[in-house]
Amino acid sequence: LYDVPFEDPALGEFRITADVQNATLAYVPRSIQSPGTLPWPALTQLSGELVIDRLTLAVNGARARMGAASGLQISQVDARIADLNNTTVQVNAVARGPLAEVLGIVNGSPVGPMMGQVLNQAVASGLADYKLQLTLPIDTIDNSKVKGSVTLVGNDVQISPNSPKLGRARGVVNFSEQGFAIVGGQARVLGGEARLEGGSVTGARGSGPGTVIRASGTATAEGLRQASELGFVARLAQRASGSAAYTAVLSFRSEQPEIAVTSNLQGLGLSLPAPLNKSTDAVLPLKLDIALLNASLLPGPDGQVRLRDRLSLDVGQVANLVYERDLSGPDPRVLRGSIGVGLVGDESAPLPQAGVVANINLNRADLDAWGEVLSQAAGTSLASGATASAPTHGGTAAASAQLSYLPTSLAVRAQALVVGGRTLNKVVVGGSREGLLWRANLDASELNGYLEYRQPSGAGAGRVFARLARLTIAPGTVSEVESLFDEQPTSIPALDIVVDSFELRGKRLGRVEIEAINRGAVGSENDGSTREWRLSKFNMITPEAVLTATGNWASLNAPASPGRRRTVMNFKLDLLDAGDLLTRLGMKDVVRRGRGKMEGQVAWLGSPITLDYPSMNGAFTVNVETGQFLKAEPGIAKLLGVLSLQSLPRRLALDFRDVFSEGFSFDFLRGDVNIAQGIARTNNLQMKGVNAAVLMEGSADIDRETQDLKVVVVPEINAGTASLIATVINPAVGLGTFLAQMFLRRPLTEAATQEFHIDGTWADPQITKVARKPAARTTE
Repeated sequence: LYDVPFEDPALGEFRITADVQNATLAYVPRSIQSPGTLPWPALTQLSGELVIDRLTLAVNGARARMGAASGLQISQVDARIADLNNTTVQVNAVARGPLAEVLGIVNGSPVGPMMGQVLNQAVASGLADYKLQLTLPIDTIDNSKVKGSVTLVGNDVQISPNSPKLGRARGVVNFSEQGFAIVGGQARVLGGEARLEGGSVTGARGSGPGTVIRASGTATAEGLRQASELGFVARLAQRASGSAAYTAVLSFRSEQPEIAVTSNLQGLGLSLPAPLNKSTDAVLPLKLDIALLNASLLPGPDGQVRLRDRLSLDVGQVANLVYERDLSGPDPRVLRGSIGVGLVGDESAPLPQAGVVANINLNRADLDAWGEVLSQAAGTSLASGATASAPTHGGTAAASAQLSYLPTSLAVRAQALVVGGRTLNKVVVGGSREGLLWRANLDASELNGYLEYRQPSGAGAGRVFARLARLTIAPGTVSEVESLFDEQPTSIPALDIVVDSFELRGKRLGRVEIEAINRGAVGSENDGSTREWRLSKFNMITPEAVLTATGNWASLNAPASPGRRRTVMNFKLDLLDAGDLLTRLGMKDVVRRGRGKMEGQVAWLGSPITLDYPSMNGAFTVNVETGQFLKAEPGIAKLLGVLSLQSLPRRLALDFRDVFSEGFSFDFLRGDVNIAQGIARTNNLQMKGVNAAVLMEGSADIDRETQDLKVVVVPEINAGTASLIATVINPAVGLGTFLAQMFLRRPLTEAATQEFHIDGTWADPQITKVARKPAARTTE
C-alpha cells in the first residue's frame, strides 16, 4: 500500500472506473480561490465515465449542464488532471444552449474579468453552439487560461444599452483570457446588412484592454427610427428617408462605448431645415466621433475617476459641433462645447473654457423649425427645459442635461432669420444664456434693441422682456404675427415690451408699452382651457395722442361656444390733435385739429390683434373739441366721411350749403356709442359749429359698412340756441325728447331745423330730406 497508486507500473496497477450519473463536479473548489473572486461554474447533472488511473483523474465523454443555467446542455465534456502531484485541471466541452445564459455564466465567472468585462452589459437571444477549453492550475488558480468559441446562428445581440442591436447575427466569436475576436461576422444593423470584424485588443485608444468592432454596411431611415437605443439620432430619423452606406468603429474603454462613424449620406434624404436638408441623391459627408478623454481615465485629487468624453460631428462644409461631456451622472452633461454653422474662410467657433458657444452664418436661418426638430429629437422639449407638470428630481436632472447642449453664448448672422413666427432680415445677434434665460442684442431691418426670453417651464409659459429702439411690422408679415395668437393663451409668453418707434403696416405709431401675463382664471383649476392672457398695460404714445388700455383674452366657458376665447379691451384715447393722428394712421385731410378724448370698452371673439366685427360688443364715449371736417373724399375714413355731412350739399340744394361744403368746423363733437354684434348705435351724438349744430341718432354696421342715421341740422346758432345745444344729451332720454324740450323753449328754432335720413353704404350714402311736422304744444 505504500506504493499506491503505483506511479511506477512495475510496482503494480491502480485503476478505478465508474459509470457516474447525475453528479456535480466542482473542478475549482471555492476553498482554493482568493476571497472575493468570482466562482467557476460547476458541472451539474453530470453523467459519464469517471477514471482514476494511477496519478491521472479523468471524466470522459460525459454529458452535463453548466452551473445553474439548466438550459445550457453540454453534449460532450472531458475533464482531466494529468498528475495529481502537480494539479492542473483541463476541461474541454462542446455545448449548445441559450446565448443569454452563456453571457450570464461568462460575466459571473472569472472569465468576465479576463476579457475586461466587455460583455458586462451585453444582452442576447436565441440558441448558439459553444466550444470551451479551460486550463486551471490549482496551486496558481489566478493564472488560469480559457479558450473557446461561440458560433452564432442568427442570434440578436446588443453589446451595450446604447450601442446598435445586431439582428440575426451570424459568424464565430473566438475568445480566450486575452479577449475575443469575430470571424466572418454578419448581422442586420440599423435596417441593413453589415459585415463585422474585430474583437478585444490591448491598448485600444488608451491603456488597458479594450474592444474594437468594425462594421461596414447600409443603414436605412426606418432602421434608424427603430433603433431606440440611439435616442436623439433615432428620433431625428423621423425626418429621414432612403438608405446610405457607412463604416463604423465601436470600441469600449472603462465599460464606456466609443463610436466613430463616417458616411457620405448619398441615398438618404433629410427633410431638416436648412442648411441640413438634402435630397436622396445629394452627397453630404458626415463624420461622427465619440471618444473618452485620456486625462479623465486617471484618478483626480480625491482619488475618484470621473470619465469624460468628446463628441464631435462634422457635416461637410456646412456644420461642425464639438462637446466635451461629463459621464459620471445618469445622463451625459456638457461641460463645454462649440457649434459652427455656415462658417467660411478663417471663421471658427473655438472651444471655450466652459459653456457652449455658437457661431452661425447663414443666408436663411429658421429657428422655429430647428426648435421643433430639436424638441422632437430630444424626447422632451429643449425649448421648455422641463415638463409642464411638476417634474420629478430625475426628470429635472434629465432636462438639465439636455439643456446643457444648448449654447450659452451665440453670434448669429443671417440674411433672413425666422423666429417666433416672424421673418427678420439682415440680422446680427449677439446673445447669451443662463439656464432657461436667453439675453440678446439684436439689429435687423425690422428692429433694433435688447431682448430677454425666459423659456417655458413647469412654472409658466415663458416671458419676453424687450427694450427696442425700433420695431417694424411690414404689411406682408402681419399675418405671421397674427398666427402667433392662433395658439391657446397657455403657450403665449408674458410680455414686458417697450418700443420707442413702432411701425405697423407702414404707419408710424410712436412709442408702445406692453405688459401682459398668463394667469389662471378666477375659480379655475389652472388648466389650459381656463387660463387667461391678461393685458395689464398697452400704451401707445405719439405727439398727437396717448392711448392707454388694459384687457384680457380668456375662455368664454359657455356651453354654446366650447373652446372659444374672447378679448376684452378697456381703453382711453387722449387726443391732442385728432387731424394729425388720422394723418399718421393713413387718413389724411379728413379732420383738422381736434382735442379731447374717447373712452370705453370693446370685446370680440378671437385674439387681441384680430378684430372680429360681427361679434364685437361694447360701449364708448367721444368728446372732441375745436376741430373741422375737411373737404376730402372718404377713402378708408368712410364713416368719418359720412359724419362730415359733405354729401348733403352734393345731393341736395340746401340753404346751409356753405356750412358743410368746405368742411364743417365744430366747437365740439360728443356722444355715446353702444356696440352689439358689430352694430354701433347712438342716440345723442352732437356736433356744434359757429353757424349750425348737427344732432344724430341711429346705427352703423361696422362689418357691412352701412348706416341708418337720422340727422337733424339746426342752423344759425345764436346765444340762446347755443346754450341749449351745449347741453349734453342724456342717452337715457335720447334725441327725440331733447329736441322736443329745445323746441318748447325756442319755438322759432324748430322752423329752421332740417331733418335728413342717411342710409346705404359708407362709400355711397343715400340722403333723403324728411319733412318735419311741428310738435303739438299746450299753453297755459
